[in-house]
Amino acid sequence: MSGKRKNFYGKRKRFQRKYPEVTCSVCGKHISNVTTALFQPDDDSPAHFDCVLKLVKEKIKPVEGEKLIYLGHNSFAVVDYRLYKQQKLKIIRKTEWEAQEKALKWKKSIRIKLP
Repeated sequence: MSGKRKNFYGKRKRFQRKYPEVTCSVCGKHISNVTTALFQPDDDSPAHFDCVLKLVKEKIKPVEGEKLIYLGHNSFAVVDYRLYKQQKLKIIRKTEWEAQEKALKWKKSIRIKLP
């Protein structure tokens, strides 16, 4: 033998999911990663996470010493920033962005079944 190992299996092909083409309802740009998009409660359309974060920040208007964070499950909260830097969490205000039932239905519609 020549010492070089032959590849018997060939190159492996990675499975790439193809999501539907979607545009953000806030900024109008293409959403490249649909799985990180949030559902707009007003007009039943997806939006970038960062665009939603800006909208929530305008709605809640955190004052100095407060920080807006994403808690998960479509909810945001304003926390005390001084305690947040010390890795303690004191929630001052909390808001839900989208209804859980509608969000789940929308995300299930884009889910792709693996072969």
